Amino acid sequence: MTTTTLTPQGILTSLTRIVHPDFGIDVVNLGTIFGIELNQDTVVITMAHAVDDPERQSVVEQVIAEGLQRRHPELADVQFEISHDPPWREDFITPEGLLQQQNPLPVEPTETVSADDILETLEFVIDPEVGVNIVDLGLIYDVALQGTAAVITMTLTTPGCPLHATIEEAVHRVIETRHPQITDIRVDLVWEPAWDTDMITAAGKEALGW
Repeated sequence: MTTTTLTPQGILTSLTRIVHPDFGIDVVNLGTIFGIELNQDTVVITMAHAVDDPERQSVVEQVIAEGLQRRHPELADVQFEISHDPPWREDFITPEGLLQQQNPLPVEPTETVSADDILETLEFVIDPEVGVNIVDLGLIYDVALQGTAAVITMTLTTPGCPLHATIEEAVHRVIETRHPQITDIRVDLVWEPAWDTDMITAAGKEALGW
């Protein structure tokens, strides 16, 4: 997916779609991004490295730069200022990052995409309250591809769930990260049929200890 939103918030959103190759967590929720400064078509990212190996650090910077320039074609340059004060610590990982750590997203995007591919990708979205992915919970009712647009029809375990926005953001994150071919994502939240525990898959019940 490409975007032309050259704003600090747009860059921050794009950074949540870039997975650290050593952790399987996006670089924002890993707690490595400290600041974003945008000067016309150049972005300067202040960050701490979560690995000590200089070669791996170089790889991470390259992954970030390539990911940002893929999503923002008008971005001319990505520069890095590395912070050592404070150094990165594991407690910088956000609660969302800890969820991602339970089921790390593959780093490499897929070359092709089908409805089944997207359904498989949605297994990387963990329901924060239950701790099981939304596919095995039975929350995904349909995945439809319309050209380069994806329409996800889903429900939640309870109407008015306060985690609706968190889960929907995670749906966007995993699809945009693994399937950059998808240029538009729509999540349709429905309440019919009403969700119940019979919709949980065998794998989901096993994860719940049922």
